[in-house]
Amino acid sequence: MMKNEIQLLDVVALTIDIPQYNLFRGEIGAVVECYPTDGYEVEFVSLDGYTYALVALRGNQLIPLRQKPQRLARTTVPATIFADQPLLSNAHPKT
Repeated sequence: MMKNEIQLLDVVALTIDIPQYNLFRGEIGAVVECYPTDGYEVEFVSLDGYTYALVALRGNQLIPLRQKPQRLARTTVPATIFADQPLLSNAHPKT
């Protein structure tokens, strides 16, 4: 398997606009079917959980989104604590 191969249930983003389906570059969907010749059925779901598009796409129209980076960062940025922000000792206010 290649490193960037798209797989079933992968989260993917569009790399192009597809105006006939009202889909635009950067929209995020989930692969619900993989076809043998670089084809994928991708479902796009609204925030309230309804499918607004179910479209067959080619691999070059998608980029897989990974939870882990594919390579190590060359530099790191330290976390910053803001002195003017109070520390949260409790997530819920007392009643």
